Amino acid sequence: MSNIPINVTVRHLNEPTSKFQAVIQDEVGKLESYFNSITDLAVVVEGISKIANGVELKRKVDITASVKGNKFVATAEEENFGKALDTAIAKIRVQLAKYHEKTSDHKGVPTSEVVK
Repeated sequence: MSNIPINVTVRHLNEPTSKFQAVIQDEVGKLESYFNSITDLAVVVEGISKIANGVELKRKVDITASVKGNKFVATAEEENFGKALDTAIAKIRVQLAKYHEKTSDHKGVPTSEVVK
């Protein structure tokens, strides 16, 4: 289980929130394996009703990850909760991977220490 505090907010949905809580805790908690310096995660699941490109979008998921002074936000709107959650997680994973790569030390070991 993840050590990251995950704040989950569910808005405008009639489904039981305990089901969403368990799925979100499990799926979003896996983000720690991609970048272990996450200090806080916030997830907002919202039921919406609008039409975009002829398809009615019914679920919106926003994920906000805080990392030592930076915030990363991913939003996804899909016809069901599972797709929206998967899309938002994929988006935030890409952002965290880029940030991790950018902040990583790639210098390696000096050759003077290797040849002894």
